[in-house]
Amino acid sequence: MPLSSDIARALRQRRTLRRMLVMIVGIILTSIAADHAGVFGYRGDDWKAFDKQRFFVSKIVDGDTVYIHSLANPTSETKVRLLGIDAPEMSAEGGLPAYWAEQATTYLRVRALHQSVIVRLESTKTRDKYGRLLAYLYLSESDDLNLDCVRDGQAYADRRFRHSLQTQFEQAEGAARKARSGLWKDVRDDQMPEWRRRWLAEWQARKSHPSN
Repeated sequence: MPLSSDIARALRQRRTLRRMLVMIVGIILTSIAADHAGVFGYRGDDWKAFDKQRFFVSKIVDGDTVYIHSLANPTSETKVRLLGIDAPEMSAEGGLPAYWAEQATTYLRVRALHQSVIVRLESTKTRDKYGRLLAYLYLSESDDLNLDCVRDGQAYADRRFRHSLQTQFEQAEGAARKARSGLWKDVRDDQMPEWRRRWLAEWQARKSHPSN
């Protein structure tokens, strides 16, 4: 009896272990399938599909967000967030456009709508948390549209995360602010994005107390 009991227990443990292994494999396979379907932000090989490739701008959402499509597949659009900049929101607090949002959107529409652009990706990250492609859009080999938006006072240089052209963008913002171009003509601090108001307060604090 003791022997039969031990054998039965061993068989139960083996069946339990087998079921656990099947469940684990199933979870892994399901996660892989979901990831490739885009549930976790995966959109395939963005580098192969987009980097240094030509696309057409099909829609302008606002001053820093557009839709693009390839000539070969005009019905398949990709939403792009222009990397390194932050334009005033078309739907800000209360659902109303933020200061200069309409002008920034019009600027981007005039410059880019239905135009051919070259997409260039950053080396570290290709998508944001909303699944939008993060990219620099070039109107020519040397004309960076993202940088133009900042240089012409249509967007802020986004300081919330690092990117390879950040120094150029911040210098362009400084020049636009000095020249009072675009939004810099008369924007107030309270009309700026919240992240920039925080950054400005921290910068002013450091300037007032350089030893801290």
